[in-house]
Amino acid sequence: RMTTEPGWVAGGDIAAGAVIMPNMLKEARVSDGANVMSDPRSLFGKRLKIAKKEGDTFKPGDIAAAPARKTLAQAIPEGRVLYTLIPNVGGIPHSQLSGGDRFDVLVTGRGGVRTVARDVRLIGVMGGGAKAQGPGDGGAVGMLKQKPKDKSGSVAGVSLVVAVYPDDVYPLASIGSSDKVSLVLHGSRDLADGKPLTVRAVPTHRSIEVVSGLSRSRVNVRL
Repeated sequence: RMTTEPGWVAGGDIAAGAVIMPNMLKEARVSDGANVMSDPRSLFGKRLKIAKKEGDTFKPGDIAAAPARKTLAQAIPEGRVLYTLIPNVGGIPHSQLSGGDRFDVLVTGRGGVRTVARDVRLIGVMGGGAKAQGPGDGGAVGMLKQKPKDKSGSVAGVSLVVAVYPDDVYPLASIGSSDKVSLVLHGSRDLADGKPLTVRAVPTHRSIEVVSGLSRSRVNVRL
């Protein structure tokens, strides 16, 4: 006791690069004046530079600050905002999508087919037991909560977390409950070449203004 003091040591083998947690340490007596870290609060949350065996002490040079966890807002590409899109069942299989995929969003409704958003970038998938993660996002999409399962064990629905241009937010939000949402996925080769294919809208209806006395209304007539 004259040559030792209370301290904290490795409670088991710890690999290099691990983030130190309270359950990885145990209290022991260490050599007095050995320049070891005796305050566990200075160890929690730090990244271990070198591997430790059970009973090894920690010195200031053995640890480094853990990398800051990237927030969900930091995962949004510049010039875009985050939006949640609910696709129709039976469309492109969401389990085959991955973070960074880009697509256009088409909507089929009473007024025909219209494009509501172009060059939409996938950030993550919620629900369905799948979760896509964008390249280099530092695990930000891990903060997205998965949708609960129903009594049958199947997931209630799937939501796509996407990065869109600000001008596309209101057209996406205007999609009605009876509208059918279709995703047009762009190929990675075309995107790599910088020449994504353009999906051009073909007019299927014509909007006509109807005037009856003092009232006016518009109807869509199929071409």
